[in-house]
Amino acid sequence: MENKTHLFTKWLSRLRRRPPAASYFALKYLSCKSQSTNEYFILCIISIMSITRAIQSSDISDHILSPYSRIFALELQQTDYTIKTKGALHAELIIPSGERISRIYSCGALTEINRGANGGGLIRIADPTGVLVLYIKSRNPETEAMIDSLSTPAFISVTATIESDPNKEDGGFRLILETIHPSDRSDRDRWIIWTAERTLDRLKSVCTVISGNEGTEDQKKAISNYKTSNKQLKFLAGMVEKALNHILDKPVAGDNTEETKEEYKIDDTGARIINLIRQHSGPKGVSIQELITFAQKAGISESILLDSIRVLITEDELYQPAAGFIKIL
Repeated sequence: MENKTHLFTKWLSRLRRRPPAASYFALKYLSCKSQSTNEYFILCIISIMSITRAIQSSDISDHILSPYSRIFALELQQTDYTIKTKGALHAELIIPSGERISRIYSCGALTEINRGANGGGLIRIADPTGVLVLYIKSRNPETEAMIDSLSTPAFISVTATIESDPNKEDGGFRLILETIHPSDRSDRDRWIIWTAERTLDRLKSVCTVISGNEGTEDQKKAISNYKTSNKQLKFLAGMVEKALNHILDKPVAGDNTEETKEEYKIDDTGARIINLIRQHSGPKGVSIQELITFAQKAGISESILLDSIRVLITEDELYQPAAGFIKIL
């Protein structure tokens, strides 16, 4: 049997000789036919990488310094390996994809600002995979003024440091807001692309370690702590694919097959729900209870409505301005 790393390299080389969109769908089809768990995962990784090549443009550049790690919210939510460092509460994390991080850079939708009576407080920022909570401790006047000037919803970019959380058991941590800046949808989309690329690089590397290759100490610690398997890696690869599909609202250029059109077909129920919210929204949006009534009159059941709302929130289409209310982002 071929060495799995050689197999990966061969398939990656084959991918690079094919048009991105064609590679994506061909490999996605092949991955469904694969009998090997490891081969299936590798094909998933390669197929998702082809999406990033299909949507990256040559003028995209990465201006974030290397100490700041890019990580999707869902992976961070699954992280429980905290390393306390010298001094105060500062900490480092070993994340499921095998990297040690101490600072993060994120870009997404600001969904909540909760200021404390004596300063401080927290903000919530959403990406297509979940929500991050960042605590405000900075006394920097510029940062304070920027936070006070923002209102939800808005696209923002943030950097944050990591500290251990004294209120949680071992492994608990929290994100401390460092800087915050206004952004736009194109900034968020570029962040998704670059974060996807870096996450896939980490997953590929961990996959080779599981297959028997030598890895870094941090990768070995991650595999031991998270009991990493190909099933878990495929789950994280699926997270990346979900994030990338979020910014692909139309077929990839150059591919007009029926399969492509079906892959990116806009969900009719979600569109109907958004129209209902738009029709009945006031300054605070529309109450979920009222929306249930409107949806039922339109032939949408309560369970389908609530499931669709959850999906639309993770896709940055909706947000909750207050408890019990929903509004278009």
